[in-house]
Amino acid sequence: MENETCAMCNKGKLKKKIVTYKVYGVELGKFQAYSCNKCKEEWFDEETAQKIEKLEKEKGLFGLSKETKISYSGNSLIIRIPNDLAKFMKLEKETPVLIHPEGGNRISIEIV
Repeated sequence: MENETCAMCNKGKLKKKIVTYKVYGVELGKFQAYSCNKCKEEWFDEETAQKIEKLEKEKGLFGLSKETKISYSGNSLIIRIPNDLAKFMKLEKETPVLIHPEGGNRISIEIV
């Protein structure tokens, strides 16, 4: 795979390098990857990807990203937080949060 043309940008070449891998801000470790010298896209071989997935599952990070819908409660819009995400973040009813736009179509929610 090394020195192949990047499949994402079709311009760069892939080089082996060691990268730090994080999920939701949690560092899982350093792993060998193939990295494009132009667009910086990174790929892991199948064995490394399986190790990373196993670590994600062990740390309770696998599958935390969920789609939800905006609903109504009285005159306000509400966003439901799935239970497994709430447990991971140690959220409880009445936990104070700060919500603000992040530009474009993003909303940020921070625990105060």
